[in-house]
Amino acid sequence: MTFRTVQSLGCVGLIAVMGTTALADGDEHEGEHFDIGVWNDNGVLRTGGWDHDEEALEVSSLRVFEAHFGEDPEFPFSIDEPGVGGVAADLGLPLDATLTLRMAAGLGVWNGSGFETSSTDMTADYGPLSVNSNTGGDLDFLVTEDYDLHPIFSINEASPSGSYLLEFTAVMDGYTDSDSFWIVFNLGMDDEEFEGTVEWVEDNLVPAPGALALLGLAGLAGRRRRN
Repeated sequence: MTFRTVQSLGCVGLIAVMGTTALADGDEHEGEHFDIGVWNDNGVLRTGGWDHDEEALEVSSLRVFEAHFGEDPEFPFSIDEPGVGGVAADLGLPLDATLTLRMAAGLGVWNGSGFETSSTDMTADYGPLSVNSNTGGDLDFLVTEDYDLHPIFSINEASPSGSYLLEFTAVMDGYTDSDSFWIVFNLGMDDEEFEGTVEWVEDNLVPAPGALALLGLAGLAGRRRRN
């Protein structure tokens, strides 16, 4: 996985899905907590923001999520957010299917003006499965009627404070893979400065609607905010 600065194209669009209208960039949902909600768009997997309190896909197109290390002082280098969840019938997914989150190889670290490849590493664990950012790999989740599943993300304890970036796609047999989505991790960074790195991902790694060919990238837009 490589990281490079590209020209930002600002564009906000309205997307409606399953009766829910949401801003594509997710900025209207500042302060809310969303898990990764993978849904079926006529055979193509999409990612949105699932709200377990409302039991609804509150944001239909959400592809940049946030996580903050240190929320549990006993485990300062591990976190189980964002989770993966939703109601299968509402998301158009078959029961008992295997939903895979595929981590791309490489971990990005903020360098003050963009993300570059980091010399440190992160792992993601779910049940007996474990994947490392050095090599990437798959985490499998079972789709049940109403599921709320949380892998554990851990960063090397020797890692310096900063903002870190992982890239994923959602995969399921019989469906087209999702576009890439991103999780931005805060390790001891000032919150305001960290939010600036999230905005950089939204502006530079995510093509605006209709701008995919111009940017020459596959990406996504949106933001997951925490309570």
